[in-house]
Amino acid sequence: MNAIVLTPDWDSPTRPEPDHCLLCAIVGMLAAAMALAVLAKMLFLAPAGPTVLPLDETCSLSRETCSVRLPDGGSLKFSLGPRPVPLLKPLTLEIRIAGSNANPVEVDFTGVNVPMAFNRAYPTQATNGVYTAQTTLPLCASGRMVWQASVLLEKGDDRLLVPFRFETERGA
Repeated sequence: MNAIVLTPDWDSPTRPEPDHCLLCAIVGMLAAAMALAVLAKMLFLAPAGPTVLPLDETCSLSRETCSVRLPDGGSLKFSLGPRPVPLLKPLTLEIRIAGSNANPVEVDFTGVNVPMAFNRAYPTQATNGVYTAQTTLPLCASGRMVWQASVLLEKGDDRLLVPFRFETERGA
């Protein structure tokens, strides 16, 4: 049995020229540098998301006004009315901020136990430190619904998300 040995044909016209290999190396290095620049921009220059405060599970907006201490030492009080919180009827939000120059930008309402459609309110300043908005909550097929109202605050370039919970009853 004879073995066949394959050897490269160094004189073949398909062999890459040294200039082509150098060009391929330069293009490869430029592509890698661009990929690193894009990655660095995404990691270091992308805007940071909001700081999320912990949820106070002892307070329910469906029963009372809830109060939270802000990281800058100020406070935020949030209330919904009327009570019990109605469905398919106007709902008034009131946000009171004391000792801080943070401003509420929006309040998002999301279903906790049942996903619900997008619902967002935009508070406007009523008086110094008091912001109000109106919204309407949709009707849910389940009898009892747990909601989360997330107040988004801005203070300069900083953003803060403050979550609150409440419940609604169908037919209440």
